[in-house]
Amino acid sequence: MNYLRSFLFNAFFWILAPLWILLVLTPLSFFKSPAPMRKAIMIWFHIVFFMLDKISGIKVEERGIENLPKDQGFILCCKHMSNLEALIAYRRMPNLTALAKIELFRIPGVRHVLNKMGVVPIDRGKGTAQVKTPEIAATLQEKKIPLLLFVEGTRIPVGERRRLKTGVYYLQKDTNLPVICASTNTGVHWLKGSPFNKPGTIVMQYHPALEFDLPKAEFMEEVRQKVVLHSEELMGVEGKEV
Repeated sequence: MNYLRSFLFNAFFWILAPLWILLVLTPLSFFKSPAPMRKAIMIWFHIVFFMLDKISGIKVEERGIENLPKDQGFILCCKHMSNLEALIAYRRMPNLTALAKIELFRIPGVRHVLNKMGVVPIDRGKGTAQVKTPEIAATLQEKKIPLLLFVEGTRIPVGERRRLKTGVYYLQKDTNLPVICASTNTGVHWLKGSPFNKPGTIVMQYHPALEFDLPKAEFMEEVRQKVVLHSEELMGVEGKEV
């Protein structure tokens, strides 16, 4: 039965998501204001989470919402295992922006949507994230919006650990904005590379902001504890370095 439910949800998501982007979001991305497009994104995400609950039996629980700063920019540093972390974060913070691999900007329609959202293209092979740090910093401070940052750089399967990217440390130094770490167990329920979804409760936990002026080693260890190790606690696994 779970296989059938997973098939039905994945068919719904992967067929309708491109159509929503093409037929709804892309036309709205040409409006002067991003507000109509962002509203349409929010409608789509509400539909996704409703169907995720009704078809796959997966609910979402957010903890530590009170730790998210209000009326100022900040950096949300999150564990990345599935398609859901960004959806959960955006539903909570509709003015969210992010960094995205440059390949996504080559997809017709998607490029216009990402540009309208203020998403910054990053060529990971050329290390453009560090070059664009001043531009990113200015945007966060001027517009007072949160930036979603996946500190592992890419989706990581459950049970694996990768060396963390240190860009978040330098971004905090350049912006002097709070860094909020988020841990999650999304990978247990929406598995990378698997067509099957596991029923249960997805937890997204937002931790208190990291201290300012921490030395680099201490800062990155705090990120590792909250983003990686606490996520493993939520999942009931112990990761191994790969």
